Amino acid sequence: MRCAPALVALFCVALASATTGFAAPDAGAKARGDYGFYNRATHNALSSARSHVETYQRYLNDTHGIPLPAHDAPHPALPPAAVAVERPAAPAAAPAPIADHATQIATHGPVDEVVAREASDAIADDIERIQRHVTRMREQATTLDDREALKTLTDIEGKLGVARRGHAALHEHHAGESIAAATAMDLAQKVNDALRAAHAEHDTLMRRLPGKAASPAR
Repeated sequence: MRCAPALVALFCVALASATTGFAAPDAGAKARGDYGFYNRATHNALSSARSHVETYQRYLNDTHGIPLPAHDAPHPALPPAAVAVERPAAPAAAPAPIADHATQIATHGPVDEVVAREASDAIADDIERIQRHVTRMREQATTLDDREALKTLTDIEGKLGVARRGHAALHEHHAGESIAAATAMDLAQKVNDALRAAHAEHDTLMRRLPGKAASPAR
């Protein structure tokens, strides 16, 4: 049986449409997809790291009575230039000196070594996970030739380096004969300050992703 020419033509059009529907994604699709995945994963890891630091700080406050440090409030939006008012900056208050370790331990008691080790290990794991995600983001941003992202990633890695060095100092204090709570609180806050700065930098990348951005770093 011979097929009508019109039927053959219709079949060819349908076949071409089906082939188009299964066309391979463009060359940059994988890079964009990987970049978005690791961008969101970095945000989650930064949140986790800060949560672990702040959980440890809450423990030091609840168990040893060490005051929690004040967290920096988000920067408010600048007023319009026409109504801006110049005011001299108030001098920053000097932080209260931290007593020597023996005095801290006599006053507040030593920090439980198991709790300190658990906190330190969790923070270290988070910092290394953040670094792995940022490294993958850098690879994909390089593929996409996203120079703005690459600059921001360099800034994030700089702040992450500060957090890593701060964690090393905290870990060293934990390795001592006894752990002084006020010193541990101060060292943990240095880690948290660096993580907060990295988180704020990373939020600029999150806002560039399509769809709903993650909650800004506090």
